[in-house]
Amino acid sequence: MTVAGFWFFACGPDPVTVDVVDLVSEFQYAEVERERPVIDLGTPSAAAALVGGWSWNEKDSAGNTFVWAVGPRSGIDVYLASARELEVRMTCRAYRYPGAPAQRLAVLWDGSEVADLELAGRLAEHRFTVPAGMAVAGDHRVELVPTYFGRPADVAAGGGTAPRHPRKLSFACDRIEFGGGPAPGEARGEGDTLWIPAASEVSFFLEPEQDLELRWAGIAPRGVTSLDVVWEVEGAPPQTASITQESVPGLHLPLPPAGDRGPESSVDDWLASVRPARLTLRAAGGATASGGEEAGVVLREPRLTADDRDLPPQDRAAEELSFDGAGVPGAPSPGGERQPESILLWIVDTLRVDRLGFHGHDRPVSPNFDALAERSTVFERAIAQSSWTRPAVATLLTGVGPERHGIRELSHGLEESFATLQERLKELGYATAGFSANANVTADTGFAQGFDRFEYGAVDVDQLVEQALTWLDELTARAPEQPFFVMILSVEPHASFAPAEPFRSRFAAGVDDPELGSVAHLRALSNKEATSTPDLVEKLFLLYDGEIAWSDHVFGEFRRELDRRGRDPLIAFVADHGEAFEERGVFGHAWDLHREVLDIPFLIHLPGQTEGRRVGLPVQQADLLPTLIEIAGGEPGPGIEGDSLTALLRGGAANAPRVLADRLLLSTMDTFRRPAASLVRGRHKLIELRRPGHAPSRQLFDWVDDPEERRDLAAERPILAGRLARLLREQVELSGQGAAPAPEVELDEETRRRLEALGYIE
Repeated sequence: MTVAGFWFFACGPDPVTVDVVDLVSEFQYAEVERERPVIDLGTPSAAAALVGGWSWNEKDSAGNTFVWAVGPRSGIDVYLASARELEVRMTCRAYRYPGAPAQRLAVLWDGSEVADLELAGRLAEHRFTVPAGMAVAGDHRVELVPTYFGRPADVAAGGGTAPRHPRKLSFACDRIEFGGGPAPGEARGEGDTLWIPAASEVSFFLEPEQDLELRWAGIAPRGVTSLDVVWEVEGAPPQTASITQESVPGLHLPLPPAGDRGPESSVDDWLASVRPARLTLRAAGGATASGGEEAGVVLREPRLTADDRDLPPQDRAAEELSFDGAGVPGAPSPGGERQPESILLWIVDTLRVDRLGFHGHDRPVSPNFDALAERSTVFERAIAQSSWTRPAVATLLTGVGPERHGIRELSHGLEESFATLQERLKELGYATAGFSANANVTADTGFAQGFDRFEYGAVDVDQLVEQALTWLDELTARAPEQPFFVMILSVEPHASFAPAEPFRSRFAAGVDDPELGSVAHLRALSNKEATSTPDLVEKLFLLYDGEIAWSDHVFGEFRRELDRRGRDPLIAFVADHGEAFEERGVFGHAWDLHREVLDIPFLIHLPGQTEGRRVGLPVQQADLLPTLIEIAGGEPGPGIEGDSLTALLRGGAANAPRVLADRLLLSTMDTFRRPAASLVRGRHKLIELRRPGHAPSRQLFDWVDDPEERRDLAAERPILAGRLARLLREQVELSGQGAAPAPEVELDEETRRRLEALGYIE
């Protein structure tokens, strides 16, 4: 037995222990790495190793499968279970044409050059060696950097005429071998046994709150000498050990001291004291055991235990935790609040949070929204559950996310078994009406259920207001004492950006090109068929501001009309999603899950509220339904994924902040062949691209230090990224439990035309 650092075997009488983690059960959320001796490019099996800079799979006339490299560099992820001198063989060729200069290929291993190859115009094998000091156990990145890339006509030498090609080709790869040998089998967790094949490892991402013990009932190495164990707590040096068949079960996993998290700690202090950790079990070396069996390690009943005296209280969720600032437990309730008689849900389509005055925008585009915010509870970090309208509005009205309600494509509608916000309010005695200007939210797509009146039309926001006021006047004449629920979903500022006068002249003066900001123009910009410049982006923002100002003006007029009628409803103001302006190279939404499309405005104004408050805790769209139902005097019922925010609105319930502070906020997108998921926890956000056949690609951001999501911390903090990825997988699984398949909906020609006008159909 080899022990390093603070590791030791338990000795003396066993303490009173309790199981904390059953590693066989936890295996479903573990990350498995195994060596890939051969990567056969051009086949689906290679996809998980390819990072970026590659085109699609192809096959030549001789039957060779290959992939073209495109762009300045192409990447491959490589895992090694043990350190050794590594021979690499690559079969590749240059893209050649008459007059082309010689193509050379620099090979970088974790950023350091290990080979410089000259490529021929036909497939040929190239060999080079990575020294053992560089080829250590763990993950590595191989980057292939050609001397030149681009359309051949751009790099022709000697005056030769080069053929044009639509792709920026440089070289093609058919096969890459890393050391050769058979590929290891699949790791498994079955019954009470964990099987770890040779040349592979299994990593568990944990969040310990005390020292742990790794225990097992038996270990049986086959064709390998031992099982390597690596214990890493973020911010502390890794601890390593090896266990064999003769080892006494019981390996101590220490948790280094962390900062205090007493009852006076802030949310950030409390979350910062949570130390993510990674436990890796690695079966290094070996290929075949005796008798032809697969090499590896059998670990029976592996589990993590702790001394029960060191465990935290079981009722941690009920502990009190104080927060700074208004709008949280302990803050005074605003004067004059009373039980609301009615509710107005005002949804603004495609509204970025950073273009509003009460969120820091310096142009006066939103005076009416800003005035409301001064007398409302503003949630400073509100997260959309998806990056396009239909699934996001479905979440607002059902309290469940896209994984549960199942809306992922344009052919999906809202399943009628979900009890909507309007249906629940109707049961509480409310008259209900909905007015939508977005072709994603129609009766045909399932959104009329529960509304006494529902109207959809491709109309401007002022026409929606006229429809709502007409209905309200009819209700007042018929039942003056009945409370109402009105939903208004305006399409401004959704593209095309064409603000009405006088708002175009006021906020976009000098933007004369009528095509600028059209759906066709934005699509051409995203597809790189039109040229973007900083000046062009600024002009688009000016048009966008004009659209917001138009929406804000109509909202102010509507509120004044309500005042004239003696109505003072609760107002929930929220967006379905935001809009990208080339922050990641694209315009629009439904492309990704970054802050410009997921961070949305969200505020709630209670009737009679005169004081504003700000809440910094992350909240989500799914919280709207339970909040409004509770305020209306009802019970949200089972199956709701959101949480009521009433404790933050009214300043009570001392246990609410703890519950809300440590939540996991899931957003997903599975549309237009760009599946992705994100998870927000406290100040951190993980985005995971989830293309079938590919290893998930992760990005990690700290929204406090980096609100624009410019600095990806995934490589810098891999343990935290891994822990959040494990929680994300679990949340996706939990959210999908009880999901009903979204019904297929027929889109008539008029609806298709309107969706095309919004940019959803090309």
